[in-house]
Amino acid sequence: MTFILITGSIMAISIFLIYRLCRFFNIEMKWTSLVLCAVMAFIVNGMAITMSPFLDRGHYLRLGILVITAAAVVTIFNERMLRREEALAGNCTVLPTEQLPVEEEPPTEDILPAAMQEPVAETSPSEPAVPVETAQAEQPAAVQEVPPEEKSTAPQKSNEAEKAVEEAKLAAQAIAEKEAKLAAEKAEKEAQAIAEAKERAEQKKREAAARKKAEAEAKAKAAAEAKIRAEAEEKARQAAAEKARQEQERAARQKAHEQELKQELSSMDSLDAILDFAYEAKDAQPKDAIFAYHEAISRYGDDDYTPFLVIELGNLYKEQANYSGAIAAYKQALTMPIIAKNDAMCQEFTKNIHYLGTVQDILAKHAALSTPFPQIPGDIMQEIETEFQAHSGSAK
Repeated sequence: MTFILITGSIMAISIFLIYRLCRFFNIEMKWTSLVLCAVMAFIVNGMAITMSPFLDRGHYLRLGILVITAAAVVTIFNERMLRREEALAGNCTVLPTEQLPVEEEPPTEDILPAAMQEPVAETSPSEPAVPVETAQAEQPAAVQEVPPEEKSTAPQKSNEAEKAVEEAKLAAQAIAEKEAKLAAEKAEKEAQAIAEAKERAEQKKREAAARKKAEAEAKAKAAAEAKIRAEAEEKARQAAAEKARQEQERAARQKAHEQELKQELSSMDSLDAILDFAYEAKDAQPKDAIFAYHEAISRYGDDDYTPFLVIELGNLYKEQANYSGAIAAYKQALTMPIIAKNDAMCQEFTKNIHYLGTVQDILAKHAALSTPFPQIPGDIMQEIETEFQAHSGSAK
């Protein structure tokens, strides 16, 4: 916590000094760039802690690269912000205000069209004004004179009636257009609702069809997988049965062969004859040689050459990578009277048992337990010797 506080204080002071130096040299520095500088400082600090626990030359080199990279990132970011601000400032131009022309009020005489302006006949002060059309239509002899009040009010009533009729027509037309528009909108909404309902129904049908298809595919896939699994299990059962049958046949053949071999060895009346047989079968039939050594040890257990037979049997087991068989042979030999009486031979056999146990452990560690003893690589053999010497030293 103290380290973080000290580091944060140093970075804050450094950023403040950078800001003051930029102001002193008239270098424009955006506040977002200062924030980025602080963030990059924390990132560089964190990466410097996780890079290496030792302050060697490589650590300082990586730290310098990080600092230069962070400075370049902050500089590029500040430059982009400044250019962006300049571009925005260049695009914002102020338009000068223009004085709109003041419309002059047209003369009242020009408001009405020329067709609607009626010339007024000159009348004397004692006579009221009569329209020109009425004056032209008058016939002094045939038409009776109309009173002046009826002459002035008749055109006004006619114009008001025409105007009322026109307004009524316009209102009726507007109402008809509005009703037509509302009816069209209603029909459009109904059509849209019908189309949406139809689309939803189609979508539901498609979803149901897709769901049924997916369920059918899933069932078909499950059935296929079950069929494949059943076939695999059946093949495995058949393979296991075949393997068991082959094992039984091999065991039967082995047993029959051992019986024949035992009869053949029983016909031999000397240890030398059995050893000659084992020596001849050692390369071509190593299992027959092992059986012959077991037969010789069993029949001539009191012979002085028996310990050497056990050693030969152990070596033959090692050549076949059967280290468990070799250990069992040495352990069984320790119970024989002729070997139990010989302390040196007992020590030698015990040593062989421990050595073969070390060989088994090291080969199992390297997943090479099926490697015959003569074919063990040199590095693994050196490891076996080192491990055996260490155990032998601790045992002493």
